[in-house]
Amino acid sequence: MMQLSRSKGPASNTALEPWAVDFAGLAAACQRTPRVGRKDGSYFVRGPFSDGYPSRADAHIIEADLLVLDGDSTLDRETGEVTPGAPHPMLTHEVLRDLDIRHIIYSSWSHQQDGKGNRYRVAIPAAIPDHKALSACVEWTIDRLHHAGVGLADVKENHAWSQAWYFPRKATQEAEYLVYVHDTEEVFDVGACVEWKASQDPATPAALEAAALAGPKRGAGGGLFGQYNARHGNPDAMLEALRRNGYQSRGPSGTLNGEPVFRLLAPGSDSGAAGVALYKARDGRWLVASHHGAHDPLSQAPSNDAFDLFRIFEHGGDQRKALNAWRRTLDPRPTIQVVGGALPGNVAAAAKALAASQPPAVFQRGQTLCRVAHLQKTGDVHGCAIPKGTATIVTLQRAGLMVELGKAAKWERKSAETQEWYEVDPCPKVTAAMLEAVGHWSGVPSLLGISEAPILRDDGTLHAQAGYDPATRLYVEGRFPGVTLPERITLDDAQRAAAHLLQPFLEFPFVESRLDHAVVLAYLLTLAQRPQLPTAPLFCVSATTPGTGKGLLVEACNLLVRGRDAALMPAIQGTSAEEETRKRITALLLQGVASINLDNWTRPIGGESMNALLTTGEWSDRVLGRSETVSLPARLTLAATGNNLSVRGDMTRRSLLIQLDAGVERPELRTFKEPNLAGLVLRQRGDSLPALFAILKGYRQAQRPGQHERLLGRFEPWSMAVAAPLRWLGYPDPTDSQARLREADPEAERLELFLASWFDLRGATWTTAAELIQEAESGDDFSAARKDKRAALTEALLEVANDGRGRINRKALGWYLRHFEGRIAGGLRLMKKDRHGAQKHAHQYRVVEVADSTGTATGTDGIPF
Repeated sequence: MMQLSRSKGPASNTALEPWAVDFAGLAAACQRTPRVGRKDGSYFVRGPFSDGYPSRADAHIIEADLLVLDGDSTLDRETGEVTPGAPHPMLTHEVLRDLDIRHIIYSSWSHQQDGKGNRYRVAIPAAIPDHKALSACVEWTIDRLHHAGVGLADVKENHAWSQAWYFPRKATQEAEYLVYVHDTEEVFDVGACVEWKASQDPATPAALEAAALAGPKRGAGGGLFGQYNARHGNPDAMLEALRRNGYQSRGPSGTLNGEPVFRLLAPGSDSGAAGVALYKARDGRWLVASHHGAHDPLSQAPSNDAFDLFRIFEHGGDQRKALNAWRRTLDPRPTIQVVGGALPGNVAAAAKALAASQPPAVFQRGQTLCRVAHLQKTGDVHGCAIPKGTATIVTLQRAGLMVELGKAAKWERKSAETQEWYEVDPCPKVTAAMLEAVGHWSGVPSLLGISEAPILRDDGTLHAQAGYDPATRLYVEGRFPGVTLPERITLDDAQRAAAHLLQPFLEFPFVESRLDHAVVLAYLLTLAQRPQLPTAPLFCVSATTPGTGKGLLVEACNLLVRGRDAALMPAIQGTSAEEETRKRITALLLQGVASINLDNWTRPIGGESMNALLTTGEWSDRVLGRSETVSLPARLTLAATGNNLSVRGDMTRRSLLIQLDAGVERPELRTFKEPNLAGLVLRQRGDSLPALFAILKGYRQAQRPGQHERLLGRFEPWSMAVAAPLRWLGYPDPTDSQARLREADPEAERLELFLASWFDLRGATWTTAAELIQEAESGDDFSAARKDKRAALTEALLEVANDGRGRINRKALGWYLRHFEGRIAGGLRLMKKDRHGAQKHAHQYRVVEVADSTGTATGTDGIPF
């Protein structure tokens, strides 16, 4: 914890207050977006003040807990010229990071303002006792930067004991603000800096370099130096490096610190004396010392560690080049160099780097780049609740893609000062171009969806490992127990597996046990295989009374297969329900949600969006808030719960039904043998998943009997993958449950009433929509019976074509007739007469009876149409 002081400012206000802050807190204060305001504002001071003297003055500051460098200007070491504008803060950050010095660098108010160039501050935690030690620390740090080729100029503010340092702020909203942070467990060695300062001999450059090396121990605790020495700082490796560069071994001679001292002869030696020694130092490091003359580069320093040998022999003594080379060795990422005019090539290189990343982290999906993440807490997407821990697909925007590009490749830019390449963040222009470069993401794996269960591939192999599976283009979540299957699975084995899967559901009050069991098994098999199936029907769970367990049944099925509950989509009411439903579906598909429960829907389920979601393999829609259209794989499993749940129109042939009836007034008060079903299902998941996949494997080994029978239209692959295996097990076809939905379809009921009232009044006579309305509204009735028939037709017309004000709408009726042309309801079919030639009259319709169960309709003369 650093004991600093701070003031609300401006600088003329010298009143201070204590400020205790740790490194993380100081870094957080600098990483927040700074305020826009004047330069002279709140500030902090490097240490605490004396009791009774809470004002900013050198005499009142007790000690310093912070070393601060003011980055205002650049020093040319060859000419001594000082120019405005400091070296880029990234260069300073890299040197301090390589030295493993904890620091924070943040740009100041004047950064890049009015041609002043780079302006920033460097804050280094250090326990500094007095002014003298402060100057030693400043000078040593500046000297280390200079030796690394970063010419940061030393300024008087660095040495001012009570200097006021402004908190981060910007001159304008558009001004650039930069922050670099390096955290480490190493403690800045103030005492070594003081010793280094005392040992300087300004008259001798060689002595100056030797004294610099006597500063804080380089590589003793980490950083690039420490990593190199840890790997290569042993006698065998160092002797090999010396021999490779012409040094001749004369063998060991004596011992030091418990290890032998190796003697070597330098190349070009005239004396023939072995003046080079490899020895173990007191601190445990292996070092090389040379007593030869200037012809031996090792004689330029009192001692050399393994990294020095690497720097001197392989990089001409240039420390920066040696560090960059070692960094490339540690980091296998490819390097992308950012220069003007190379945008197309850099985009291709970026795509290649993403494609080469293993395991893959970025995928292409539709017209977007994305990654897989997990929700840390329950999420809300357009009113839909997604459980905590659910694996979701995150569409990458510019900032997110920059992070992934930084992981996949090293990005370099050439320094205008040194003409050397230094590492930078991924290029914003390349990142922006990547997001738009649909079709140029060659090699980036394509993601179809997320599977939260193992995958049984088409070749019969089971993929039960976490990660991306190229064969199926699915990301396997992997948070499931280990799954292994027997080599051979018989029909008896598969039937026992089905019985095991149904065991947790036996206390549910199913209306038709065998058929409802078949639909439950179908739901489980669909959840497991849905990422591989282009379409799948809606699974409805209906009960007569609240509290029967509809939602619990859906939850238990999802926990068994996926390990977590489905996302909950509540019902939408009002005139905008269809539009809101479409928006919700698009948002959920963008996130790759695998399972949705339409929870407690009271109105009949239907509509264009729901119908399309169930029968389309790819969903296209405009992204909310953006002027772009996306096309996404629609690989989610849809369930719905409700009391006396019903579906309407085309949804009846796209849905299956599980019916529950507890037969009591308060079903929620029942007692059960297993009070915690969700917990039981999770505990047994290690046995249930193998049982689930045993059914699928056994059916494939039996050569898929009945695979092409009773195929449900628009769901043929699902019928072969789910319904056929259940029939093989001896269960009813789950599509048999659709008959119960048709009975409760309000749309079918309206159509049946409409056709019946029409036929009662008009028979099989051809008529137009206008004539039908005129017939209903006519008052010329000569009998009570005909009057009743006309009233029945009027009521039916208002049901199907009401304008909202109690009147029949002609256009609405025309649309209704066109929509249901050819449909059969209650033994009656609606027929339309084709218009021939240049006839422009309105369409004519009539209602005819269906003569037999095949649906063949006949007129009054018995001739089939």
